[in-house]
Amino acid sequence: MNPTLSTLHTVNKSAFGSDALASCLRVARSGDAILLLEDGVYNPVDAAALVGAGLARDILAENQSRAGPAPTGGSEGIRIYALREDLQARGIAAEQLPAHVEPIAYKDFVALVCTHRRTVSWF
Repeated sequence: MNPTLSTLHTVNKSAFGSDALASCLRVARSGDAILLLEDGVYNPVDAAALVGAGLARDILAENQSRAGPAPTGGSEGIRIYALREDLQARGIAAEQLPAHVEPIAYKDFVALVCTHRRTVSWF
């Protein structure tokens, strides 16, 4: 998908207390990106939280078997990022993230905003 037509979704709540991630996953499409920030960075640490938020077990298995960032929906391509500063503030090491979640810095967040047509915040 052309990045100029895609959406950047930001999720700032944990699946433990919010359905923001599940709602986001229902509408995210090929070429979109999901940025986990604030308490949203807790979501990928526990695979059960992602399954509970609506991410199918087979998608988790597929993504965890890949090296590096991978799409959440097969070859269609939804990229998932986590804000590095929020990970650090919550004591989460980048090594604790599944392979398909890429930690990024604030400057990368700005680049994501600039490369996607629109940004939708889920909270």
